[in-house]
Amino acid sequence: MSKNKNKDPSSALKVGEVVREKAPSDKEKAEGRSSTEKEKKEQTFLEKVPAELGAKAKDATEWHDQLLRLGAEFENYKKRMQKEKSDLMKFGNESLLKALLPVVDNLERTIDHGKKKNETGSLLQGVEITLRQLLNILERFGVKPVAAVGEAFDPEKHEAVSQVESDQEPDRVISELEKGYLFHERLLRPAKVFVSKA
Repeated sequence: MSKNKNKDPSSALKVGEVVREKAPSDKEKAEGRSSTEKEKKEQTFLEKVPAELGAKAKDATEWHDQLLRLGAEFENYKKRMQKEKSDLMKFGNESLLKALLPVVDNLERTIDHGKKKNETGSLLQGVEITLRQLLNILERFGVKPVAAVGEAFDPEKHEAVSQVESDQEPDRVISELEKGYLFHERLLRPAKVFVSKA
């Protein structure tokens, strides 16, 4: 008992405090657990961040590529529409001009027939003037005759009606039944021709 009396009450208090520090209360235990849980959550969140950033970067790259492709497709579309528009303006009269070609053929036949009959009247001269005017109009719109007689047979410009034995080299156009025409370097109508054979 004398030993207990000699002890300072403040030292007993300190011992109690030390004991309390070593054995935390339930509240402190709960706070300790929650802080370790927070640390674990923060660690798992920090571990997830690089993966999520990588996924987002991949998504952003894919969206960027898709945007670039869409931009390129739109530019191609604009160019295609521009070309179609210019082609429409350039070749829009094609069917009308093609429909006029039989009229040209008939005027040429009329002139040939008149010359064979040795007619020199004003009617024949009027038809010749009309034909020249019509050919000038067609030329102004880009229609030009296809060269045929004496040329080598070209299936892209000539349509062979028949082959004729001739002293000329084979596959040469020897005569023309119907003239062919180009429209802005595009074939409007092939020339119907007789081709030589050996």
